Amino acid sequence: MRKSAPSGTMQANRHAPSMTDHSPAEVELLHLVARAAQRARPLRTRAACADLWRHLGASFDLIACVLMPDHVHLLAGVDRSNALRIFARVLSSFRVRAALSREYDCAGFAWEPLPRPQEVQRDPRHVARTIRYIHLNPCRDRLCDDPLEWEWSTHRDWVGAVVRPCVDLPRWGCLLRRPPATRGYWLHEYVCSDDSVRRPRSIADPRPWLHGRRVDASLAALSSVVPLVLRSKAAVPAEFDLAARRLFVLAAGRWTSYRAVEIARWIGRDPTGVRRLLKAPRPLDPQELQAMALTLSDPRLRG
Repeated sequence: MRKSAPSGTMQANRHAPSMTDHSPAEVELLHLVARAAQRARPLRTRAACADLWRHLGASFDLIACVLMPDHVHLLAGVDRSNALRIFARVLSSFRVRAALSREYDCAGFAWEPLPRPQEVQRDPRHVARTIRYIHLNPCRDRLCDDPLEWEWSTHRDWVGAVVRPCVDLPRWGCLLRRPPATRGYWLHEYVCSDDSVRRPRSIADPRPWLHGRRVDASLAALSSVVPLVLRSKAAVPAEFDLAARRLFVLAAGRWTSYRAVEIARWIGRDPTGVRRLLKAPRPLDPQELQAMALTLSDPRLRG
């Protein structure tokens, strides 16, 4: 696997909880796990995963996280005295919302009693091993061949494949003691060195999409990528929220030759608003460009 990495911008979580006001040295690094009881699989639908992911990211200063169909792993910087209380509150509120929504398709399940959190030393090797263990869960459970294929994992945050990472990379990346420009690519290679990754490959080079105007992207491809880089609940273009519609329109303006009326028809909107957005002086920001280009470049991120 190659060692060089394309240049790209990685951005900190803009919705970090209040506990992130502390410096990394003031909180413990804890590995927390939650499992559904009686073999229930409450995290089988996109709606359920998007909901729990958003609340975990808002409640914890995440370093690594993965949602599996029947359990959750996370590594976070958190005060030990509050960790289980916060985790239990997030899981309990999710269970209530799941019971009220058919969209989640997981009513009536319960969580097992939460085990005691495991402390992770502030040694770069120990931190990296824990991140690797968490990110490898889908591969070790034979749910995918490569950690990049699993959407609900911070592996994508570390490599720059999401627009708003839930990991504060400048804050926690220093624990790995790797150069910021290549840190995500190094971590991917390290994680993929495990035997459970059946077809390890380096991350695709997004530079052809970042530099120059390629006009061979289809509207179908862009509309499938937008929910992935935003981790939004809606995967159907007609159901895109304002942020997803904006990103789709600007991406279509950059990477396709479709007219405003065709772009508008794809998302079920009025062409006038699409034309206005295409002419507005607010282009895609660097993280949006990086996430879209990387996901368009690497089929694993679209799997």
